[in-house]
Amino acid sequence: MAGPTDRYRPDYAVPPGWVLEERLDVLDMSHAEFARRCGHSPKLISEIISGEASVEPGIALQFEKVLGVDASIWLGIESEYKLHQARQDEGCHR
Repeated sequence: MAGPTDRYRPDYAVPPGWVLEERLDVLDMSHAEFARRCGHSPKLISEIISGEASVEPGIALQFEKVLGVDASIWLGIESEYKLHQARQDEGCHR
């Protein structure tokens, strides 16, 4: 059975690290300060920002507490980005 063909599907996806970086800039918060407030290492935060690490549910909850952005939004951005990458890998350019 074929998938839906009438859905809106942009030809790009933004990695969650980009959104995080922008949010931290707006708040004038350093990566180190954000990491401290989240209880994670600065290395992990840098890896998320650079796209080397994913936003997992526990991390999303910490982001929610520190930034006030619902955890489901962080997980949604991560999910959409991974799905977009998978489509690109499969050659599904819509």
